[in-house]
Amino acid sequence: MSFDYIIVGAGSAGCALASRLSESGDKRILVLEAGPGDGSIAIRIPLAAGLMNIDRFDWGYHSQPDPSRNQKSERWIRGRVVGGTSSINGMNYVRGAASDYDRWAAQGNSGWDSASVLPLFRDIERCDRDSVPPSEIRGWNGALHVRMTKHPHPVTRAFIAAAQAAGHRFTQDYNSAVQEGIGYAQLTQRGRRRWSSADAFLTPALSRKNLRVITGAHVHKLLLQGTRAVGVTYERRGTCFEARSERGVLLCGGAINTPQLLMLSGIGEGSELRKHGIRVVVDRPAVGRNLMEHPLIRMTYRVKVPTYNGIRHKTLALLKYLAQGQGPIAAPFEAIAFLKTTPAQKSPDVQLHFSPTGFDVGSGPEKGAVQMMPDPSFTVLVNKNHSVSRGRLSLAAADPTVSPVIESRLLDSHEDVETLARSVVMVRRIVASAPLSELVTEEVKPGEACSELSAIEDYVRCNTEIAYHASGTCRMGVDADAVVTPDMKVRGVENLWIADASILPDIISGNTNAVSIMIGDKLGRALSSV
Repeated sequence: MSFDYIIVGAGSAGCALASRLSESGDKRILVLEAGPGDGSIAIRIPLAAGLMNIDRFDWGYHSQPDPSRNQKSERWIRGRVVGGTSSINGMNYVRGAASDYDRWAAQGNSGWDSASVLPLFRDIERCDRDSVPPSEIRGWNGALHVRMTKHPHPVTRAFIAAAQAAGHRFTQDYNSAVQEGIGYAQLTQRGRRRWSSADAFLTPALSRKNLRVITGAHVHKLLLQGTRAVGVTYERRGTCFEARSERGVLLCGGAINTPQLLMLSGIGEGSELRKHGIRVVVDRPAVGRNLMEHPLIRMTYRVKVPTYNGIRHKTLALLKYLAQGQGPIAAPFEAIAFLKTTPAQKSPDVQLHFSPTGFDVGSGPEKGAVQMMPDPSFTVLVNKNHSVSRGRLSLAAADPTVSPVIESRLLDSHEDVETLARSVVMVRRIVASAPLSELVTEEVKPGEACSELSAIEDYVRCNTEIAYHASGTCRMGVDADAVVTPDMKVRGVENLWIADASILPDIISGNTNAVSIMIGDKLGRALSSV
């Protein structure tokens, strides 16, 4: 098989890239996706992916014991399905702060400033005019449906009111010019169903004769002629195939799979590749380095009014979903906040996700499974926006079917611990404010016994999780260590580009689905003009 371009991965970025690149009809595009199609009800109904067995849609990655968190190891959920992680995620739509992109541009990444990426976000979005406030910087005619929580739980409204009483501003739209504040969650949904990147971009493009998508196709290696990418080898149903590209190979596998594929193909740290018997094509030590995540802590509270916990309220939740397309089945989180833990911060240093449902994540045999609390309760997730700590991804073997080694080192920097500890104090101040204070009966986690700063920091060390926002392992930049240049070309290799969250120079303020889609669209526009 021969094509103009081969796209590896039909995830958030890959779907947007395939759609944009195939628009003209004069370029032959092949998309290879390792996972199955996205027709399952577990994907269509928003919360179903969180409650049903999603192992068949996940790569099954687990991190190494983390010395910065008392040797904690955890599951790194990454979508292995058409739509990628956008088919199984929490659907929160966050562009990131304008200062994130201006910071990238200040590092020398021309074309990535907020003014340059704003038109891309605007063209991608189709905001719900009944819920998202009208704005010149929001999009209304794009393919990605975005709606806001319309019928929040009374406890959600109480949390927002308490945050305002504690001195935080209310924002009608944290995706507008000013991100700071607390507001109702914005979600990638259309009507009562999830609206993934595949729904928005890939599915409508499948009627184009120049676009072909093959599912169940696990790419094993890049085909290289010297330092020129000319195709890929992939396995499907136990048989290996080759696909050739005349113009280029475009990697959209995400922050785990993309660097793994580069290393399997001889692009990475030379000494490490030789240990696995891999011939070194380009000695690029930065491949797999700079692994970033948002460190996250969970706080839960019992209340004396009904929430979505308990069998009776599960029934009410189902009725609310069927009648309004709202409630916990539609969205696990109803409010989002970007706040400063101290006035000295130049921009919000933490993000809050609020759910009017108390839940935890199991350990032991139930490790990674969501466990609902039996009593009326709510949950606040807090993650640090711009983490300082960095992890690393490396090969475990030269076998592409063997998972890579993920070293998260999530709290290597004490600065990250300090920020999360301050956030505990900040959330407690919100919870202690009316009207929420009148509803709360007990702080379950961290618990009232955790009051001294040292105890709070210990709680952070023992309980911090990942936010499933892996990024940065093929960092973009203009320095000699960068993996890709600002036009997303892999340094030292011809006809090879990367478009996914792995290229982020540093992590944005917010969830990473929207920025991944924007990156795919941006590369698609650039290559369409060639």
